[in-house]
Amino acid sequence: MGQMELGGTFWLGLLGVCVGAVVVGAILFLLFGWAWSAWGFMGAFIVLSAIALGFAYIHDRREQNRRRGIAA
Repeated sequence: MGQMELGGTFWLGLLGVCVGAVVVGAILFLLFGWAWSAWGFMGAFIVLSAIALGFAYIHDRREQNRRRGIAA
């Protein structure tokens, strides 16, 4: 079997993705903890749901605009 060589760019990219995931996870953890301590579980759930819906709305609008450009 042949051996696949992975260059330094791949490993730096993988390291960047891992560090980014940890940073985003820490921010979400802190946000959820703050909302939980301020408003309890239901408040934290509502805040995180609203944030997720906001991101979903933005993503959906971008995707619709992208597809509209392709179809035209």
